[in-house]
Amino acid sequence: MLSELSTIGQWYQNEPAEGWHFDEVTFDDEAKIAFEKLDLNIKIFEHSARVDIRNNHTYMPGHYFLYALKVQPLVTLLHKYMEMFDSLKSHITNSENLAILVRSLSPSHPITDALDEYSKTNFYQAFSDREKRLRGKDIINGSGASTSLRSGDDFICSVILKALPVPDVSSDMLGQLIYSFSQCPEALQVLKKKYYPSIPYLFKCSSGDELMFRILSVLGWEGKLDPLFDNVDSSVGNLDWAETSGAFKLSRTKIPGNISYFDEPVHYSPSSGKYVHIRKGLLNNSAGIQQVNDALSNLWPELTISEENSEFLFKSSVRQKHSAPPKTGGCNRIIYGAPGTGKSHSIEQSTGEEFIVRTVFHPETQYSDFVGCLKPVMEGDRVAYRFRPGAFTKALVKAIKDPSNIYRLVIEEINRAPAAAVFGEIFQLLDRKPDGSSCYQIDISDPDLLTYLNAQTGGRFLAGKLFIPSNLSLVATMNSSDQAVMPLDTAFKRRWSFEYVELSFAKAPNQVLELQTSEGLFSITWADFAEKVLNNMLKEFRVPEDRMIGPFFLNETELQDWQSALRGKLFVYLWDDVLRHKTQDRARLFSAKFGTFGELYNSFPKEPVFGLEADSLIREFGTAVENLDG
Repeated sequence: MLSELSTIGQWYQNEPAEGWHFDEVTFDDEAKIAFEKLDLNIKIFEHSARVDIRNNHTYMPGHYFLYALKVQPLVTLLHKYMEMFDSLKSHITNSENLAILVRSLSPSHPITDALDEYSKTNFYQAFSDREKRLRGKDIINGSGASTSLRSGDDFICSVILKALPVPDVSSDMLGQLIYSFSQCPEALQVLKKKYYPSIPYLFKCSSGDELMFRILSVLGWEGKLDPLFDNVDSSVGNLDWAETSGAFKLSRTKIPGNISYFDEPVHYSPSSGKYVHIRKGLLNNSAGIQQVNDALSNLWPELTISEENSEFLFKSSVRQKHSAPPKTGGCNRIIYGAPGTGKSHSIEQSTGEEFIVRTVFHPETQYSDFVGCLKPVMEGDRVAYRFRPGAFTKALVKAIKDPSNIYRLVIEEINRAPAAAVFGEIFQLLDRKPDGSSCYQIDISDPDLLTYLNAQTGGRFLAGKLFIPSNLSLVATMNSSDQAVMPLDTAFKRRWSFEYVELSFAKAPNQVLELQTSEGLFSITWADFAEKVLNNMLKEFRVPEDRMIGPFFLNETELQDWQSALRGKLFVYLWDDVLRHKTQDRARLFSAKFGTFGELYNSFPKEPVFGLEADSLIREFGTAVENLDG
């Protein structure tokens, strides 16, 4: 279907200034190879291009290429107009007769009569009325014997340039560049794949219905809607679209005849002989937007619909929200303290789970685990290799794709691996600017990592430089009692801030324990037992604070079976880790009659297992449990 050319041109003429604020772009090897196939004598550089024109030349900035991407829908429609005009011209070889037909008040020819009435009207108006083609150049000049025809590419370029907010003095080469992309599908595909994230959006509308009209009109011009309506029974009035019920109305007239559908048709289906109208209100809620995005994913995979500040945008899914600056404040922080003080829990409390990527270091953790590497996968009957991202790369991609939120890469037990070796060259990125982004960038030496990052972020790493964005924080936890496991070197520690989590039982689980003592069964809360019995005695034993018992050393789930938790986790930690080399102190905490941990394990909870001092403290801070006879 030939949509009204002037209406489509106004999409661009009425575009606010922010819609033309393009990002700086870099051309990688793939882009250079593809763009040098354009029908121009062109040489592509990293950020610009040189075009030779006869004995002269001109240099074009990389932003010119983004104009070609932004107005590509208009160019697609113009080509459909020119295809019809060229078909008409091939049957009317005399220019004077062609001019008479086009300028006629009631034009008729078998070629155009085969069009639907709406398309036919728009076709003749576009070539006979300058206002209907944005005041672009006439394709037919003169009259009578002096009638001549302008070239199709010159006509298309003139209309394109009338739609763009650029001065005429700099527009001619821009028009040729935009037109040349429409003549080279391979170059256009690379432009779409790599550079959609560099324009703020393709379309922005205050009405979701208007946005749907634009998107589906473009898909119709490109022939991508035809499969949806092929082989549809001509009696069908409404048609579903994926999960969206009654999304389309098919009508034999360009007026839908139903106020629930958009007035202007988005497509004409030759197989059914009907116009296609889109139902209003498809984007009225988040569920509707998601359904439409799912349906569009195969038709226009590079772009997605979103609602921002009561406006609807069609833009790259990896494009940051144009309406808000990126978040800042990324940092490197190590949280340390005694086991069970709630270090990991405190991170989740300050950040939504969806904004956290978590990993755990262990002695075998390597750089390839943290950053990523090629790994074998089965593709049918053969083995292939694909890049599998590590935790750092996953967090980096999420932060780049959503700069309006702060993301945290949480590294549990950072000192259980050789941290400097695991970080490798990323070590250099840990120096931060005041906004939280990396002070320095490093070359990405792994080509597979570079390819993966560009594919996931829409080309944000085309320059081959790796950096940490301002909205990505690295937060690590460390049991300070384990500092000797894998010591952190001074240079590494200098790039982190440290936060100590003190022992506090204010929010400890309130589970009640019933322990055998020398004077019978006593009940005591977990908090009192850990703080007032165990930790008080460990202080007296001169045990460092970071080896004492935290309030969440045993969590609520473990404490539901507190007898097993005490003997299977708490007692073994005290016996083997804290008091391994303090046998005299161990005999004060636990009964001196136990020579091995096995004896202690098997005796609890049937009989008293604590030494005299611990036994006394349990009775002091606990409550005697009455037996059956009181």
